[in-house]
Amino acid sequence: MENGDLREDLKIIPTIFNFWGMLSGLIQLATNKENYIQNTMNLSKKQFLDYGFQMLYQSIAKEK
Repeated sequence: MENGDLREDLKIIPTIFNFWGMLSGLIQLATNKENYIQNTMNLSKKQFLDYGFQMLYQSIAKEK
């Protein structure tokens, strides 16, 4: 936030806990459903995670 990269309306502690849960869930999903993700979405585990991480970041990033 100090660098101006994140939205200023975010509540720090709730955002941290939400992100923790979302990241944990995303990583767990990618690990447990790797074959399904590959077969149905034609994405590797890494591609799936990269996409998810980018989506999460965009949800808190300041619009430029």
